Formats: sequence, C-alpha cells, structure tokens
Amino acid sequence: MIMIMKHVRYIAAAFLLSASTLMGVAQTAKSAYFLDGAYHNYLLNPAMNAERGFFTILGGNFSLATNGNVGISNFIYPYGDDKLTTFMSGTVNQNEFLGNLPKAVRLSTDIDMTLLAGGFRMLGGYTTMGLTLSSHVSTNIPRGLFEFAKKGFQQSSYSFSDLNLRTMNYLAFTVGHSREVIDGLRVGMNAKFLMGLAYANVHIDKLNVELSENRWMVESHAAAQAALFAEARLTANESGTVDNVELPILEEASFKPAASGFAVDLGAVYDMNDLVEGLSVSASVVDMGLLNWKYMMKASTRETKVEFDGFTEIDPNDFEGSVEDELNQLGKDAEKMLEFYSDGVSKSTTGLGATMYLGAEYCMPFYKPLSAALLYGKRFGQFGGWNDFRAYVNVAPLNWVEASANLGFSTFGTSFGWMLNIHPVGFNFFIGSDYMITRVNPQFIPVNNMNGHVTFGINFPIGERR
Repeated sequence: MIMIMKHVRYIAAAFLLSASTLMGVAQTAKSAYFLDGAYHNYLLNPAMNAERGFFTILGGNFSLATNGNVGISNFIYPYGDDKLTTFMSGTVNQNEFLGNLPKAVRLSTDIDMTLLAGGFRMLGGYTTMGLTLSSHVSTNIPRGLFEFAKKGFQQSSYSFSDLNLRTMNYLAFTVGHSREVIDGLRVGMNAKFLMGLAYANVHIDKLNVELSENRWMVESHAAAQAALFAEARLTANESGTVDNVELPILEEASFKPAASGFAVDLGAVYDMNDLVEGLSVSASVVDMGLLNWKYMMKASTRETKVEFDGFTEIDPNDFEGSVEDELNQLGKDAEKMLEFYSDGVSKSTTGLGATMYLGAEYCMPFYKPLSAALLYGKRFGQFGGWNDFRAYVNVAPLNWVEASANLGFSTFGTSFGWMLNIHPVGFNFFIGSDYMITRVNPQFIPVNNMNGHVTFGINFPIGERR
C-alpha cells in the first residue's frame, strides 16, 4: 500500500509542477492608462477619448498575460554545486517549501484581441465602436495537494477541496460614447453585446483523504459544466456514466452561439484645475455584465467514499490470482470517484468579472509633458479576482511620442510595467507590458511569480488633433 501511495504522490507532484509552468490577466494595458495617444483606453475607462479619431483592423490591440501567485522558484531549489532539484527531494525542508506557498495556488491566462475598432468625434462627444475576442483561463489549486505530495503518510488527513479549472471565451461588440457634461467633468459609457463561444468549468468541491498505517479513506465530489459554439451533447454508457462528448457533423450543425449577453462600462474623468492646477482624477467600472449560456452541458460525480483496510480475501492456494483480484477491485473503487454522470443540458448564467479603476494624475508645473500618476485596480471574481496598485511616471517629449513606466504591487506580487506609444499623423504603433519578466530560467520560465504580459498594436489615426 505504501508503494502505491508513493507512486500517487510522485505522479501528483509531476502533474502539479508541469501545470504551474504552463498556466498563467489581460485587457487593454494598464500601463497605457494615462497616455493621451492610446486609442483603446476607452476599454479601461469609457470617459477617456483619444486625441484623434481612429480605425483599426485585425491586430490593432493585442494583449496576452499570465498571472500567478507562485513561480518556478517555489518548486525548484538549488542543490550542491550549480545543481537543481525539485521540492520532492529529501534535501528540501518541508517547512521551507510549504511555508512559501499560499493557501491556494492561483494561475490564469488571458488573451484579448481587437478585430475591428474605430473612434469618431460625433454627437457632441467621442463615439467608439469595436469588436473584441477574449479568452480567459484560470485555475485554483488548494495547498493541501502540495502537502500530500511532500508529506505523504507523515500527516493523517488532507483536504484538496475547492480544486477548480475554468475557461470562458467570447466575442464582444462595444458601442461607447463620452462627452463633457460640465466644465472639467467628462463621463462615458460603453454598451457591450456579447456572444459566447465556449465555456468549461470543472470544480472538485470535496476531496478529503484520511491515511493511517492500517487504513485509508477518500471522500470526493466534483461537478463539471461545458458549452460549445456548436451544439454538443454528452453521451453515456450502460451504467449511466459519461463516456463522450458528441459533436454534430458540419453539414447538420447550425452553429448557433452558445451564449448571448450584455455588459456595461461606466467611467468619469475630472480635471481639477480650479483646485489644483495640473491635477485630474478618474474612476471607472468595466465589464459589469452576464453571459446566458443556452446549451450548458452538466455532469457530476456521486458523493463517493472509498475505504481500504488491506487485502482481506487472499486465497493461499492462489496467492497471485487473489492479490490481482483485490487490486482490480481497488482500482474499480477508485474509478468510481472519477465517474461523471450526465445532469442534462440546461441554461446557465455566468458573470464576466467586473473591474474597478481609480486614478489620479498630476502634470508637473515646470514641464507639462511630464506627469506622475497613481492607479488602483480591483477585479471581482471567485477565482479571477485581484488587487493592483501602480505608481507611474509619464512623459511626452514630442507631440507624437509618449512613454510610461510604472511600478506595481498586486495580488500576484511586485511588477514593473512600461509602454511606448508612437502616433504621428496617420499612423500609430504601441508596445508595452504590465508585468515585465525580469528573471527566467534556461527554459524561459519566470523564476519568480508567473507574471508576464505583452501588448502591441497598429492603428490609423484620422481627423484633427483635439
């Protein structure tokens, strides 16, 4: 039995380590928040309007980010002369390894890409339209899983509950408008019409393990949900357990959207020159909305308890055969924990996860193109929530070149961000990062927290500068 559990421990450790290096929140870069020539800032605060009108096609605003509250240094340790070893090694102290882990390991990956967009001065203000593709993946891994991998039988009980993997993918068509309502105060709103493409959520809400030298017991329960762009159905075998996902053939598929929804962004920017010359403050809440999934496939496991107290039915006349039978029965009992039963197809609603921003910027009186700024961001969500505070230095040495550098302190650790924005007449190119990777191993995996981000795009300004 001890040998079986040792193998389970090493398999779990290998899986968790590989997952932590692969997984890893993005939208329009926060590093561009205070740049006047950033044409997509209306997605961060709809009250912001660019210096000119613009239009863009595929690639006008691309953003890829990974975030996590752990990094490879949590799992790989120096050993001997220029050697490395994993946290499973006996040379790595248990308290050292587990003491550096949070209560839950959180990893996420977000991709956002603007397919079409445009901004125009009309209707007494600034009007924007855009089509954006968004893909979000997040996972939550309880600390107990790592404790089990490291300690094994040294501890009598473990809890792996609240293990979660979630992905949501959708298109958003955004129509927005901003205008000055009183002297110095500008307000804006975006209306977002959403089309869901794919969704999946696997949640192990109960997984408890009790271990002793003479007995072990596992209690488990899990639920899964999934929806695809094309209609899909779960198929079950004779025992009622799910054995496949049936997709329609292309000729018969209607390709109806898996979901539709609506969201709103609200924002305001106030120039406080009457009180403090050069000071402006801003606030916004974005992505307040829902997606209604029409064909959500649901499945769950049965509330299962598997108990093992040794091989009790050993035939001395057929030792090898009876041991094999006992192992097969043990395997069948374990498989019961992984058997999903279809709960049918029904409608379901998921939130986008709203994000709030609060900002303040002060232009230096001795050199107006230079400013200092602060930005606080908070994203709401069960597994994708975060807090982010940034201090900025922004400069525009030429009227068509501007740059920003910022230092961030967030749920995912300390980060350095930057943005370079070039916007002469008729052309705009920008590149930057909210989470600059400063240390990597030879395989280019971040040594510290799994934070990395890149954003870039090309846009085409039109009209006169405001």
